[in-house]
Amino acid sequence: MHRFAVTTLTCSVFVFCLSSRPALGDASAWLPEPGTGHLSLSYVSQSAEQFYRGQEKRPLPGGGGEDLSQATVWMGGSYGFNDSFAVDVQTGWAKSQFMTGPGIPTPSESFNGMVDTNIGLTWRIVDEVISDSPSIALRAGAILAGDYETGFINSLGDGGDGYEASLVVGRFLGDQVGLSAEFGLRRRNNNIPGERFANLSGIWFLNDSLTVGVEYRMVNSTSGLQIGGPGFAPDRFPEIEEDTQTVGARLYYSVNENFSLSLFGGSVIDGRNAAASNIFGAAASYSFDFL
Repeated sequence: MHRFAVTTLTCSVFVFCLSSRPALGDASAWLPEPGTGHLSLSYVSQSAEQFYRGQEKRPLPGGGGEDLSQATVWMGGSYGFNDSFAVDVQTGWAKSQFMTGPGIPTPSESFNGMVDTNIGLTWRIVDEVISDSPSIALRAGAILAGDYETGFINSLGDGGDGYEASLVVGRFLGDQVGLSAEFGLRRRNNNIPGERFANLSGIWFLNDSLTVGVEYRMVNSTSGLQIGGPGFAPDRFPEIEEDTQTVGARLYYSVNENFSLSLFGGSVIDGRNAAASNIFGAAASYSFDFL
């Protein structure tokens, strides 16, 4: 039971959006069984009334009452070729809005369109099932920019193509608790700063149907402009140094051997030049078998 549950829960692309621009990539050291995979559909809502200008948390710019929000429908899936290799893909559609406060002449800005697409290949080099060591995997992903406008506080992304690479380690402690850690680098064109990222998570199987999870996510730009600093202008939003730290929790429910549901929520607890977002969402995942 737990082997199947790991495949269903940890390989699903349930994405936390860490700021006004969505993050990509979410690797697992636990691959789908050979010849099997999953499809997932998730809805993520995020909103913020504050942001980090530099590292100082303050209200959104305006006269008061501003709100920055984005709703994203994510679609994803993965497939296991064999015991060592799996492919995954993730894309989505989003709508964002920046609501200005009362008495402010600037109209509300709203955008919608396809967000960035991520296509990845994971190579598991150690499997804990046949080894005394934790499961260890390497993932490489290609990033394809979506069809949105950039240069706005509520743009759907940074507008750059690129790649990311990460090391993933996972380990089960007995039959009920699983721990996972991912550490990686991301590079994109169009003067978008490079990023280091880390995803730490844990899951606990309460029974055959219910599982809870907790996670911490960090994205740290290696360079970039500061909001309000030298050289900054609104059309250079993709070039800012944007850092975020997010914590969250999830609840999974396995309906049957092929179908599962989940609810999740989280908050940005620290950052630089980023929205202080609260995040909520729901997801459904279907597992399939070609064998």
